[in-house]
Amino acid sequence: AMRPTQQNPQGGITTIEAPIHVSNVMLVCPSCGEATRVARRREDGKLVRVCKKCGKDIPAAE
Repeated sequence: AMRPTQQNPQGGITTIEAPIHVSNVMLVCPSCGEATRVARRREDGKLVRVCKKCGKDIPAAE
């Protein structure tokens, strides 16, 4: 919110862009299309990311 000043006598609410911390970002599952947490499961000695909501594998990002 902006207080009324001589440059802006009306004041009011303004929107500003700001950075978002990485801890506040969620992954969107390509299978179910929802924001989800990620589980990790071992398959053939490799770690695979798994969607917590639908249980399907999430491919690694390129």
